[in-house]
Amino acid sequence: MSAEVEFFFSFRSPYSYLAAPRAFDLGRRFAVNVVYRAVRPMVTRGVPLPRAKRVYILVDAEREARRLGMPFGNLHDPLGEGALRCLYVAERAAELGRERELVLATSRAIWAEGADVTDDRVLRRLCEQAGVPWSDALTALGDARLHSRVEQNATRLRDLGHWGVPTLAFGGELFWGQDRIVDLEAALRAAGVPKR
Repeated sequence: MSAEVEFFFSFRSPYSYLAAPRAFDLGRRFAVNVVYRAVRPMVTRGVPLPRAKRVYILVDAEREARRLGMPFGNLHDPLGEGALRCLYVAERAAELGRERELVLATSRAIWAEGADVTDDRVLRRLCEQAGVPWSDALTALGDARLHSRVEQNATRLRDLGHWGVPTLAFGGELFWGQDRIVDLEAALRAAGVPKR
């Protein structure tokens, strides 16, 4: 049986966007099951984000994107309806085994392609690109069960003693930030988790 890594993600977090390819790839490189756990943006969970920090995050994220060779900068802030739509559709994508594809396509569109995910045409294109039928996406938007799961993810993150994303949890230890994936990899090796 594979070990488990929980991956807490927000569509509004540029660092989540930068972490997602490497976080999902952990399941390809190690005998681990990466469990995607989407959460609402911090500001909608009552965690304040000062303006100076918002500015710094964008500058730093752009620098990190360059280092990682990822596109960044043509962004459309999904705060509010956009983030919620993505969260609920991603929960349905997870049920279909397509969360990796949807998260990667949608977060790239938000943070590098200026995509307005409140627009049905945009979200439909991203869903179809990720292999999520549009009819499933539309159903997900009104599915109270999926909405509840997003809230359960936030509760789980809080119960682990954290608030921010991206956070990865393994073996009772938390790894917060896209720059901590390398530390998680070391923890997986130290725990004897085999490579694939």
